[in-house]
Amino acid sequence: MNLFRILSLAVVAALALSVNAADIKSGTADGEKIGGPFQVKAITGERKGDELCYVCKYNGEKRPAVVLIFTQQADENLAQVVKSIDEVQKGNAKLGTVVVGVGGVAAADFEKLQTEHKLTTPLTVAIDKDGPAKYKLSKDAGVTVLVYKAGGVVNKNFAFKDTKEAAQKAKEIAEAAKAVVN
Repeated sequence: MNLFRILSLAVVAALALSVNAADIKSGTADGEKIGGPFQVKAITGERKGDELCYVCKYNGEKRPAVVLIFTQQADENLAQVVKSIDEVQKGNAKLGTVVVGVGGVAAADFEKLQTEHKLTTPLTVAIDKDGPAKYKLSKDAGVTVLVYKAGGVVNKNFAFKDTKEAAQKAKEIAEAAKAVVN
């Protein structure tokens, strides 16, 4: 009887610990308004070296849509995601885009990525290391992508356990960005 209980508990524990990507919830939900302004340090782009709020900048420029990518990793898979968004932006100059490093992503990580890939989307690091609290970012999500319309209402939320999963959905993310600006 004790062996049965131990095995049952082990199975339950294993199931509880296995995180399915579809189960990861991170960031403002679809249909809800984003968490508002937050400060970042621009590592690349026209504002390189500045501390600013891209949400405020894009709102002031009356951008019809924005893609916010929060990431805990800076690697080749992330570059693939950003390149897919850069392609959308080339055909839709009014689309606002920004990558925000959280959870320990350093300026050097993004500088290396920029040197290797020449990305258009600004790469930034959140001033609050864990990202803006009002955005409800999960530490279980290696990447959270929020595609929102002018006014801040999220059209599509994507949450991935890591950049590899995000890269596998790069085309879907790009399609969501296209849909919101067209």
